[in-house]
Amino acid sequence: MNTRASEVLRVAVAGAGRMGARHIRTFNALAGVEVSVIFDPRSASDCGLSEAMQRRCTQSYRTFLEQARRADMAVVAGPTATHFGVTRDLIGCGLSCLVEKPLTVRPRECLLLSRLARAHGTGLFCAHIERFNSALQATAGLLRDHPWETVNITRHNPCSARLAGDSIVTDLMIHDLDIVQHVMGLKPEALLDVESGPGRSAGEGADHVAVCLQTDAGYPVTLSTGRLPRNRQRTIHARGAQGSLHVDLLNGGHDVQFVTQGLPSAFIANTTGDALTRQAQAMVHSVMDGQSHGLASAEESWQTLSLCQLIEQRLRLAS
Repeated sequence: MNTRASEVLRVAVAGAGRMGARHIRTFNALAGVEVSVIFDPRSASDCGLSEAMQRRCTQSYRTFLEQARRADMAVVAGPTATHFGVTRDLIGCGLSCLVEKPLTVRPRECLLLSRLARAHGTGLFCAHIERFNSALQATAGLLRDHPWETVNITRHNPCSARLAGDSIVTDLMIHDLDIVQHVMGLKPEALLDVESGPGRSAGEGADHVAVCLQTDAGYPVTLSTGRLPRNRQRTIHARGAQGSLHVDLLNGGHDVQFVTQGLPSAFIANTTGDALTRQAQAMVHSVMDGQSHGLASAEESWQTLSLCQLIEQRLRLAS
C-alpha cells in the first residue's frame, strides 16, 4: 500500500461502463478516498461521469498503468474478457484489486491471479455485491444453522435480455452460487441436477436454468434463474418442519415464521448506505489491514466459476 495513514487512499478504476461508473461514484463518495485515475477506451464524455471524473479519464492503457502505480488499490470493471490481463497488470503495480464478477473467464485464471497476488503481497477479491445485501446479512446465520428441509433461490431479471447471447449462468446465477457457497457451504461435486426451460435450446443461450445443489449445511438448494419474466425477482425461500423464512434481496426485507417459540430469529443487519457502499468500505478496510471483511476471495471465485462451467457443460450435453 502506497498511502500513509494521514493521506487520502487513491483508487485506480479500469472500465467506466455501467458498473464501473457506479464504482467510481461510490468510492469517490467515501471519506478519505478518491478515484485518482480511470481507464476506458471510449472518450471520457461517453462514460456518463461527472466533469471532475472525466478529467481523470484516459484512453491510454499505458498512461493508466503509469498513474495507477501511484494509487493504493484498483477496481477492475471492464468486459470480463479483459479481467485477467488488466488485473495481472495492476497486481504487478503492487495494487490490491476488487474485480467485478466473474473474476475471470476461465476458472484456472482465478488461481493464477491468486498466486500472483500472494507473491506481490496484495489483496485480490471478486465483487459479489449480494454478500453486502442487508437482508442476506440479517439472515445468513439462520440460513446456515437452522435445519431447513428445502431452500429455493429465485433470480429473474428481464433487463439481462440485453445479454441474450451470453450465459445466464455466469451473468445471473453466479450471484446465487456465491450466496450458497458463502452462507451454506458448497463444493463442485454438490451439483445434483441441471435443466433449462422451454423456448430456447439449452446451453449458453437458455433463457431459464434450474439447478439443484447439496449444501454443506445438509439440505438441498434449488436455484431458478431466468431473463424472461416481466417482473424482477431476487428471493430466498427456506422451509422446514418448524417454519419458514422468506428473504427479499431486491427490496432488502425478510420475514421469519416459526410455529414453535424460542427458535432463533434473524439478526439486525447494518443498513447504513447501500450494498455497493458497504462493499466499497469493506475493500478500503481490507487495503488498510489485509483482512477480507467478507469479500469473495479468488479461491472462492474459482470454486463458483468452476460450478458455472460444470452447469454449462451439463446444459450443452442436454441440448
